[in-house]
Amino acid sequence: MNIEGVKQRLREVGSSRQQRYVVVVLLPTLLVFAYLGLVATDGYISRAQVMVERESSTAMAAAELTLGALSLGGQSSKTDALVVETFMRSRAMLEYLDAEFDLRGHYSSDDIDIFSRLDPDAPGEDFLDYFRDRIKTYVDDQTYIVELEVTAHDPAYAQRVAQGMVRRAEHFVNEISRELAREQLAFVEDEVEKANERFKAASSGMITLQRRYDVFSPEKEAEVAGSILSGLEQELSRQRTEYRALSAYLTPQAAELAAAKARIEALREQIEQERERLVGSNGGNGINDTLLAYQDAQMDLTLASEIYKTALGTLEATRLDAARKVKYLVALSSPSLPDAVEHPRVGYWTVTVFVALNLLYFVLGLVVATIEDHKE
Repeated sequence: MNIEGVKQRLREVGSSRQQRYVVVVLLPTLLVFAYLGLVATDGYISRAQVMVERESSTAMAAAELTLGALSLGGQSSKTDALVVETFMRSRAMLEYLDAEFDLRGHYSSDDIDIFSRLDPDAPGEDFLDYFRDRIKTYVDDQTYIVELEVTAHDPAYAQRVAQGMVRRAEHFVNEISRELAREQLAFVEDEVEKANERFKAASSGMITLQRRYDVFSPEKEAEVAGSILSGLEQELSRQRTEYRALSAYLTPQAAELAAAKARIEALREQIEQERERLVGSNGGNGINDTLLAYQDAQMDLTLASEIYKTALGTLEATRLDAARKVKYLVALSSPSLPDAVEHPRVGYWTVTVFVALNLLYFVLGLVVATIEDHKE
């Protein structure tokens, strides 16, 4: 091949490479630049920062100190933050915002370019995916602050939507925490009511028992009966001693001896009556039976009283704990009013596409060169 042929071949290769470069790199880059700069609808971002806090007050802290259960209040947890983030991106939030601010109407407006526009007839799942693309949330791993970004095509509208999301999330947090507290308190209050009913039943049983046996304290009655019986037995022993002494020098028909014998018999009958009264006889109930029934009733009353006192203490502690655990949403940074267009980022995406296409062109060039070398 002569020199002219070589030059011609080089010109053809160079021209071919230039054409490929224009087609693969320059033309797509210009199209992207034209779309972003001339066609794409302006996007505005409203930002906000929120955090879940716990109720905490000086009075509550003092009360908790009294119970010996003071804990650190006012601290958010990552779980709370993740719950708020999940709710902000949920279908429930989407339905609320669509009802309040007509999200579908805004994002499907004819004023928005076709590539960014929402299909007016988009099904629920597609609408939710579109909504999530316009709503960015982030939870800081150190502070558990939830950062929110709302993208819309009007600055005031973006701010209103962000404000609506914060309000709705605040309502959600308040309702959830208060509902949990109400359920917890309702359960404990129900247990207190049951304990109160048991205490009343035990008290009523004690009063009924006292009326049935016509005695206030069987223990005192048994103590008195035992004392009387002991005294009678001592007197019987003394009378027997006296009778033996009299019988030593008196005749059996002596009046003094007969009187002593009569006193002994009277004491025996009295002792028998006191024993029957104490232990019962012929199927009757004695003081000991009354005492056993009284002890059972007293045990039930004491147990019911202790359970009721414990339930009342638990109720008070639960009220303090429920109040301490009440959560609310704090807006650390209120939704901002955007003052500049942030989407689309014409320069950033144009350069990014240009660099990516150049890399693609380089790789394709290597592939084509390799193929041509194998052909030769």
